Amino acid sequence: MRVRPTARLLVIDDQQRLLLVRVHDTRPVHEAFPDMVVYWNTPGGGVEADETYEQAAQRELWEETGIAIDTVDTCVWFHERMLQGDAGRVLLQERFFVVFVPTSVVSLANLLPYEQDLHQAYHWWSHQELVQSSEQFMPVGLAELIKPLLTGAIPPEPIQLPAYTTSPEARNRLPPNTPL
Repeated sequence: MRVRPTARLLVIDDQQRLLLVRVHDTRPVHEAFPDMVVYWNTPGGGVEADETYEQAAQRELWEETGIAIDTVDTCVWFHERMLQGDAGRVLLQERFFVVFVPTSVVSLANLLPYEQDLHQAYHWWSHQELVQSSEQFMPVGLAELIKPLLTGAIPPEPIQLPAYTTSPEARNRLPPNTPL
């Protein structure tokens, strides 16, 4: 099993909206969600060998959105989840950083070639839109998790997000965005 440190960004604009990317993956996002290959996720990606999580978050934000920031310093959540990659199982060790930006302009000019196929769309989501949507979001339970952050309520220490342990059968009976 390969371990992949991953930096994710909770990008919030001046209208208290969260930037998410619509992903169409080639494999399910997690074994507990076998039908979840199309979903909305936060910008972010793998930490390279010579990077910290913070440096990777800054680079990923630029690559995936065209938004440049000087520093990333507020890790608010961390999470581990298992993926089945092309070369076997991959343990994602995700850290989520909150970033407040004054603009809602997104550029796709810096996407890597494989991201151009994977990332289908971008959208700035209000909390109300997240709650009312029938779309799938990662991390699971995002609508409730993000609520305090949208108003600037940053936890003093990063919060560990719960593991995805719900069986596929049970998950299929839950409404979208149900925290697990």
